Amino acid sequence: MQDRLTKVFQKAKYEENLNLSQNIWLTLVKREKHNTQIKLWLFVLVGITSLVGLVPAFKILGSDLAQSGFYEYLSLAFSDSGLILSAWREFVFSLAESLPVLSIVFTLSLVFIFFLSLKYLMKQIIRNQLLLTA
Repeated sequence: MQDRLTKVFQKAKYEENLNLSQNIWLTLVKREKHNTQIKLWLFVLVGITSLVGLVPAFKILGSDLAQSGFYEYLSLAFSDSGLILSAWREFVFSLAESLPVLSIVFTLSLVFIFFLSLKYLMKQIIRNQLLLTA
């Protein structure tokens, strides 16, 4: 067995590929550009989806605010300030209780996702420009 391995290694001659390091480098650069483009389009897709989702989210938030009576409590603050000064704690509690928390959280999370994807999209664009110039 060892005799055969020795013969095989003696027959095989190692010839150095002159372009090996350049081919490896070009493959790495190509893979990095491909990964950057995938990330770029992923952030574009997430940003557009969250932006489109904001339209119905704001409609739902507006209707929930109207149904909960939040606008009536808020208008009371501008119409009768003397009453609010005398019972400000109850007024603040009533105002906080009438807020549609779930709709607000949903809308703000979509806004947060949009701005986060916009931030990462800008980073990927800058990084892609740096890769193209290098």
